[in-house]
Amino acid sequence: MSSKNEKLDFDYISLDKIDISSLNVRKVNLEEKLEELGESIKAIGVQQPIMVFKKPDGRYELIIGQRRYLACKKIGKKTIPAVITDVKGKTDALIKSFSENIHRLDLAYQDKMTIALELLKILGSIEKVAKFIGVHPQTVKDWLGYASVPEQIKEMVKEGKFGSKTALRIVRDIPDEKQAIKIAKLVEEEPRKEDQIDIIDVGKENPDEESKEIKKIHEKRKKEKRPLTINLTEKINKALNEACKQYNNKKDDIALEALEEWLTKRGFIK
Repeated sequence: MSSKNEKLDFDYISLDKIDISSLNVRKVNLEEKLEELGESIKAIGVQQPIMVFKKPDGRYELIIGQRRYLACKKIGKKTIPAVITDVKGKTDALIKSFSENIHRLDLAYQDKMTIALELLKILGSIEKVAKFIGVHPQTVKDWLGYASVPEQIKEMVKEGKFGSKTALRIVRDIPDEKQAIKIAKLVEEEPRKEDQIDIIDVGKENPDEESKEIKKIHEKRKKEKRPLTINLTEKINKALNEACKQYNNKKDDIALEALEEWLTKRGFIK
């Protein structure tokens, strides 16, 4: 991420003098629509310079604009417009590359996860990663996926207390790690998926409450719940039975998860 006071030099650099940095965040789908990009460059030129830094041996290392560089090589161009920036170590290069690409729709999820993991190793916490690249900590957690789950909760998953999806849900809905572990301990006491989800929901709605109070609210809500009866077609019932065998799960749990996913996708559950 460039600071306001950082001096940026612009120049046309020979493609033969540029090396692709291993720190470039884009690793997936590099060849996708590369020919189209090349044709566009032929017609109107490179509309946005790449970003490089100069190495001690006089060559340049590319950290932003890998596809533009590859497209230019593919169509036989000799030079490319480039911003020459100063890089203060590995972390700075990663952040510059990530900040450029992170809001683009075509940056693959795998790339986001890989670079978020790399930054987490360097910076030490999700909060620091989020601050450095200018996004919300929950966004970083989403990129990290299961890697963002605290070790204590992962141990509960290993012990079969609940599944990895439930662990991810706890971390997603309960930002504070200590509180997330408290909720996880309550969740492991409940054998039914719907009760586990409700405890997480109660924890999310009452972030400052102690475990006893969260349990009390859950028990009260449990008594007030009304059962829902759904008449299944033979086709759906057969598919549900097969899903139960394959995933070693109960019908009610699978049906609840499917219903929740449907409502979430359509914006009824925020």
